[in-house]
Amino acid sequence: MRARDGEPTPRGGRTIPSTPMTVLVIILVVASLAICLRIGQQFGPRSEAEQRPVATITHDSLAPTYTYDGEIIRWYVLIDPDTSVQYLVNDRGGCCPRLDQYGNVIGVQTWQD
Repeated sequence: MRARDGEPTPRGGRTIPSTPMTVLVIILVVASLAICLRIGQQFGPRSEAEQRPVATITHDSLAPTYTYDGEIIRWYVLIDPDTSVQYLVNDRGGCCPRLDQYGNVIGVQTWQD
C-alpha cells in the first residue's frame, strides 16, 4: 500500500502471540519463581545453632612508633586470659603491663566490700 500525498501511512495489523505461546510463557515464569523460592528456603538464614563460631580477637593493634633512623616498631595489646590484665608488646620483644590514666594496671579487677 502506498500512501497518497498528505495522508498518513496505514498501519499494518498487530501480531498477537497465540494462546498456547502465552500459556507456555506464564508457566515458565511461574516455574522459575517456584524454583527460586525453593532455593531461597533451602539457603535461607541459618539458625543460631547452625552458624559458624565467630573467632574472637585476642590482641589489639596500636599505632606504630617510628624511630629517628626510620625503623618502625609495631605495638600490640595482649590480654592474659587468666587474670584479664592487658600487656603492651612490641615486635622487638618488649612487654609491660598497660596502665590507665591514673597509673593503675588495666584489667585488674578490684572488689570493694
